[in-house]
Amino acid sequence: MERRPLWLWPNLLSLDAPLVAVVWLWMLAKSWRVVSFPSSLYWLVAAMVWIIYVVDRLLDSQVAGGSPENQSERHFFHARFRVGLWIGVILAAISCLVLLASLPTGLWTHGAFVLVFVVFYFLLVFLQDEQGVSYLKNVLAGLAFAYGTAVGVHFYRPDSNLLLFLFSREVLVFGVLCILNITAIDLWAAGRRSKDAEVARSFELLLSLLLLLLFLGAFFMAGKSDEFAKPFFISVMIAAGSLYAINKIGSRLSAEAQRVLADVAMVLPLPVFYVSTM
Repeated sequence: MERRPLWLWPNLLSLDAPLVAVVWLWMLAKSWRVVSFPSSLYWLVAAMVWIIYVVDRLLDSQVAGGSPENQSERHFFHARFRVGLWIGVILAAISCLVLLASLPTGLWTHGAFVLVFVVFYFLLVFLQDEQGVSYLKNVLAGLAFAYGTAVGVHFYRPDSNLLLFLFSREVLVFGVLCILNITAIDLWAAGRRSKDAEVARSFELLLSLLLLLLFLGAFFMAGKSDEFAKPFFISVMIAAGSLYAINKIGSRLSAEAQRVLADVAMVLPLPVFYVSTM
């Protein structure tokens, strides 16, 4: 079996998504001027995101198992180490319960609605067409990721309330970025499967248009924001612009490299955000 490159391992082990969540949690805390919250919140968010991604990929590897043309390194890895990964999920779930027990009960009710996105997402996973791109599934996944990342730190805002959280500009824009990130990976995969070059080209154009609209929307919000929120929207612009570039050069990349770069695009704004908020 061919040796896997080192840069692929974070994706195979589902460590990429927790890293993205922790990075954006920190940036949201800075943008909302939340100066004090338990550090265990980082571990809780990372563990929960890891559980959801591993379970999703385990289920996905079962679906792809009967279709060799749909199998990727990720599918092979999760199929081969299925038992060990399920044990890891159980241990991580126990850790989450321990961490939750140390946090205020108000946080549980504040974030309970995130479970609605997760439950409906997994219902769609079982009903999905393995060959198609499920835009509704991607919307649910993106919103679950964005709200799940932000809910804990928002709870510790002095002016926090559920309505303010649901319609937060930062969370909504970050949610759109997450949706497009997930959709990009699906469209790239669908384009590679398609034998029609025009279909692949239409996917590229659609994604480019959506990313351009997000870039312009974040640019507008950055111009309307105060000094604390402005770097956050600039970060969304950087991530959207990076995904746009990856989309344009996709034909020169392998499927695995393109998927990994999509994760890199989500953490690429961190240095700029850090410098902007010093």
